[in-house]
Amino acid sequence: MKYPFLRVYSYPVMALLFLGALSLFFTNTANSYIEKWSKFDESLGHGFLIFAIVIFEVIKLSKSYTPRIEAKRHFLLIGIIFLSVSHEISAFWGILIFQQICFYLLWLTIIGYALGLSYLKHISFPLAFFLFAVPFWEFSNTFFVDLTTQAVTFFLAFSDLTVYIHQNFIETPYGIIEVAEGCSGIRYFEIAFALSVYAVHDEPLSYRSKLLIIIAGISLGIITNWIRVLGLIYIGYWSEMTSPLMKEHDTYGFLLFFVVISSVIFLLNFLRKHYSLKTKTLKTEALEDVVSTNKIHFILQQSTIKLSLIIICLISSLFLINKQQPATTQKTNNASPQTEKLLSLFGKFTESTKEISFYGEQCLLIDRDYDFTSSGSNIFPYDAIYNRKNFTLLTQKHKKIHFNDDNFDVNEIHLNSLLDRNSSSMYYWYEYSNYKIKNKYLAKLFEINYLISNSSKMSLKVIWCK
Repeated sequence: MKYPFLRVYSYPVMALLFLGALSLFFTNTANSYIEKWSKFDESLGHGFLIFAIVIFEVIKLSKSYTPRIEAKRHFLLIGIIFLSVSHEISAFWGILIFQQICFYLLWLTIIGYALGLSYLKHISFPLAFFLFAVPFWEFSNTFFVDLTTQAVTFFLAFSDLTVYIHQNFIETPYGIIEVAEGCSGIRYFEIAFALSVYAVHDEPLSYRSKLLIIIAGISLGIITNWIRVLGLIYIGYWSEMTSPLMKEHDTYGFLLFFVVISSVIFLLNFLRKHYSLKTKTLKTEALEDVVSTNKIHFILQQSTIKLSLIIICLISSLFLINKQQPATTQKTNNASPQTEKLLSLFGKFTESTKEISFYGEQCLLIDRDYDFTSSGSNIFPYDAIYNRKNFTLLTQKHKKIHFNDDNFDVNEIHLNSLLDRNSSSMYYWYEYSNYKIKNKYLAKLFEINYLISNSSKMSLKVIWCK
């Protein structure tokens, strides 16, 4: 070929240009990825590394790709429009994880439409590997907190330390150590999972051996966090909570992680040496991967035309969605004097309160009906039920209650007032029509019904026992 670099770099460059164009169309979603990746002390602090590996692998695989003229793929335009509309609906109701997934699927669909399904299949590994940088892993954070707490509780039973463990709080004679969300170990799980998958994907090993290495990597990632938390408990106990590691232990955790996870490399080398699959040497020549310059230019020309159609589809779908959005209203404060210090004041709502008897206690029932009139601003206070300026959270859990002749699950939290140091209990749940929901992510899904028909309003129900 006269211009070999044209075949090598044109496809990956165009794939990245599609991603850049999507980022310009959906700036808030793209920024949400970068914001998550920039928090290096949280679960997706490895996002930039994953993205760099994806770029490297796409360029590497593109070198061995032979372009071909495929059948018409205009049916993928329907997928592009559908995903664009789904993204905007998710943005309208502030369901960020759906926005991020739609953004990712849009990128894949555009690559398949503009550059071909065969190319999409050829670079499927790095595109699938990008899932390690999508923030849906955070949904399992609570599970890993509970898992770490149970493991630490089990191992401390064999020690001679004097500790009292209640839920995810470990009380020592010198202070309390909390297994918080940052100590869940989900970071080590994700990184170990990603490193194991990347280590074995190109190795001449059987699927059973590859699976063994991946499981070993995941297990070591989780166990590393158990060792880290146990080590911090011992350090805090014997230093009487004065060690600097009790305040800053991220570096200590990652040093421990890389020491433990290095055993995966030894396992990989052992399996490679003893169980590698023997590949037969083919005497026939490889398939021709030299494509004429005219064919390359034709494919690039077609890709440019397809990109123009994609942009038209994106603009059209965004225009239709934005045309249907109601005008944004200002947040209003309709809280009653009894509850304005307890609950947060996000969004526009109407509120009613009344005193009730709840399991023999005199409590206050707070009923808020919310109006969704703003696009993508998380009007419903899923992450800020109580006023965090006035209260601190002591404990939280799920509980089944009997109320108004009905049994259902609610969220139970115990709060401590920063003003008078008194503690109180709060039981809350969400309601849509006749549905009672304790999970905030499920409640977000019900918001979509409100988009179709606003006959029913989302409600927040709170029972506050001082």
